[in-house]
Amino acid sequence: AGHYHPMTAVGMTLGFGDAAALAEGGSFKKFAAGRFKATRAPELLALGLYEAFADHRLESVALRNAIYRNWRAHALVRNRTMRLLACEETSMTQLVLATLAMVIRAVAGVIPSSFEKLAWRRARDIVFPLVARLRWFMRGISKLKGVINRGGGQDRQARRALSRALLASMSPDDGGAGAARTGESASPDAEPALRRAAGRLLDLQGEDGAWEGEMVWCPMLTAQYVLLQHILGEPIDSGRRRRILRSFECTRLADGAWGLHEHSPPHLFVTVLVYVASRLLGVEQDDPLVTPARRFLAEEDVLAVPSWGKFWLALLNLYDWRGVNAILPELWKLPRGLPLHPSNWYCHTRLIYMAMASIYARRFQAPVTPVIESLREELFGNGFARLDFSSARNRLRDADLFARPSVWLRVGYALARLYDRFHSKRLRRRCLEKLVRQIQWELRTTSHSSISPVSGYLNILALWLHDRDDADCRAALDQLDGWFWEDEERGARVTGARSSTWDTAFSVQALAAAPGSGEISDAVRKGAGFLRAQQIRTSFDGYREAFRADPKGGWCFPGGWHGWPVSDCTAEAVLGILAAGGEDGDEAALGEAVRFMLRSQNRDGGFGSYEARRSRIGLEWLNPAEMFGESMTENSYVECTASCLEALAACGRRFPQFPDPRAARAISRGAAWLRKTQERDGSWRGVWGVQFIYGTFFGIRGLVAAGAGPGDPALRLACRWLLDRQRDDGGWGEHHSGCLTGRYVPHEESQVIQTAWALLALLEAEDSNWTAIARGARFLLDAQEADGGWPKQDMAGVFFRTALLDYVLYRQYFPLRALGLYEQRRRKRHELTAASKEKEPDAVRIRPRAA
Repeated sequence: AGHYHPMTAVGMTLGFGDAAALAEGGSFKKFAAGRFKATRAPELLALGLYEAFADHRLESVALRNAIYRNWRAHALVRNRTMRLLACEETSMTQLVLATLAMVIRAVAGVIPSSFEKLAWRRARDIVFPLVARLRWFMRGISKLKGVINRGGGQDRQARRALSRALLASMSPDDGGAGAARTGESASPDAEPALRRAAGRLLDLQGEDGAWEGEMVWCPMLTAQYVLLQHILGEPIDSGRRRRILRSFECTRLADGAWGLHEHSPPHLFVTVLVYVASRLLGVEQDDPLVTPARRFLAEEDVLAVPSWGKFWLALLNLYDWRGVNAILPELWKLPRGLPLHPSNWYCHTRLIYMAMASIYARRFQAPVTPVIESLREELFGNGFARLDFSSARNRLRDADLFARPSVWLRVGYALARLYDRFHSKRLRRRCLEKLVRQIQWELRTTSHSSISPVSGYLNILALWLHDRDDADCRAALDQLDGWFWEDEERGARVTGARSSTWDTAFSVQALAAAPGSGEISDAVRKGAGFLRAQQIRTSFDGYREAFRADPKGGWCFPGGWHGWPVSDCTAEAVLGILAAGGEDGDEAALGEAVRFMLRSQNRDGGFGSYEARRSRIGLEWLNPAEMFGESMTENSYVECTASCLEALAACGRRFPQFPDPRAARAISRGAAWLRKTQERDGSWRGVWGVQFIYGTFFGIRGLVAAGAGPGDPALRLACRWLLDRQRDDGGWGEHHSGCLTGRYVPHEESQVIQTAWALLALLEAEDSNWTAIARGARFLLDAQEADGGWPKQDMAGVFFRTALLDYVLYRQYFPLRALGLYEQRRRKRHELTAASKEKEPDAVRIRPRAA
């Protein structure tokens, strides 16, 4: 009855063979049973080969590679395969043995030859699903043998089992080739929406050529600003006081407490700080602004506030320093080669704890005022003097935590307390002097802004406690206004970061992808000019002694004044400049940018953020910031890696004579890291955005930049993952709660920003499913508002697993760029279709008969 070679058209062969067999048979039932027995093994082999060649899951790729290796090496294996396909061999037993042998070879081919953790995790992610699919295949074969013994027929159990083994080639319903979404849907014209979106983005450009949207987090930073001013005795003018209270009002949760972000449950740490700040601003305890929060605090154990809260309350004389775990300045005197040395910590963490160590050593407490006396009663009842603060040192509210302190950290705390009781005063004094010098250096290299207001407040306090007339302290106080966003509608609030470079780079790239006009060209040119002006052109004296990487050549998230360049900010700024066309003078500047990015590459091939990872061992077990995770060391991030790969590759294309030969090897190593860290299902977990959609967007960008073609298995698997998660309305949506568990959690409604990320990924990967792409574009078009913008939805940014961020401009430039690339591809498809119709021979055209 013919053969089932998957690359061959078999219809005519089967037709003649079936006709002859039917004529020779006594009945159709007998013919059907015989044909079922003779063709089932070849058919399953054909489906299995299709699975290995067409499926892009990691286990299928491993099986495919094993098939290729064995076909090339062994003629016997090739011949056995052809005999089965040609129906010369119809034994199910032979099929089972051949399948088992090939799976064993596939497993042997992925076993690592080293003890590298990532390699073994990758092997596990291949072997486990491969064995599971083999088990379902064997179960399906067993069921089919029963069908054959009964003389043919259908068996739904066999079909269901085989469909779980042959994921790409069978469905549980029809047992045949799985149907993909290949229908051609209408391709909406995006040009009118693009004009509106571009116009809206142009309206938001500043006079200096920059774009910057607010990065919204939570009221913690605004509250700490109030607490700092109270401790220092600095007055807050009445207008700002009113606007701060307005921001507290706007950020309250539904129950009247405050959270770590707007989607957060009530958070004891944030609520305590905002409540105290409101009272220090003159709000009475029975004011409607704070009454619900006071009820929440009365129901909670304020002594269980996380350690950062204990620290701030101790400064205000609302808590006792005996209830705060020791933070030793002597840590900075440890040998730098030790893994535990603070120079190996993530930069934000080491800067926060450097200032905290300086403050802790002085045990300062603000004077007790009538408001402080009242707050003691409001927070703790009438027994403040009788509270056992020492026993509350490690008492922590579970709902506020990402992870409890590890056993090793608690042991470290105990040793630190013991040391603190008997420390050398002379050594402590020398350590404090060193920390003060480092804090002063940090302020001078960041335009007295610090890396963020979190450490900035602490830096000011540390210098103020050292010398209340310190010039750097006063300059830093004057710079605090730079962290504020202020208006009458939402009040005065402190942002966790400024984002001019980041927003400008993506805005320029988005506009460059939109249909051109003179106004857009001018805006792109001005934006690129702003980016050029923000590059750090020189090294900082003393950066090694300050445990810093050389900042020369990099771009910072806010702007050059910030002094802390980041690898992906540098990469996106480079891509923005190149998208604008570049200039003759860019080669030297971009050469320095390339060298900065190369300094950010880790040993494993991935890229860190501010600097390369320094510790060879993980330090998360040492993390004292109970509310945040993955914050102890630099890591390799899919976002930073992908952005850097794209920028390095773009620089190489723009300047073929590029002087740094390390770039090509860095791209190769980065791409290998992306492939190693891709999840079994094809996705990547992002760290700075929510979460798997964001990471997969960047993972695809990185592989494409490194030269992966549309047929690359890793790209196809990633695109398949995205396509499988498209919602009925054409959009994509991932819920932020998955950031806590590290798993994908679908959102109940499509999100504009995440839809733009998914659409960009599919377009950059040149995915062939135009139906899905057109549906995604339609969702963005339908969601666009009349002014050219898109509505506010859930926060899409995140850091340290728990802190969600709303990047206000994300919902403007990512949809714009996605629709720009979509429209480019739509036009190319239209042109190709029109051209093919023009070339169609007259002889095959169907024309109406002339009258």
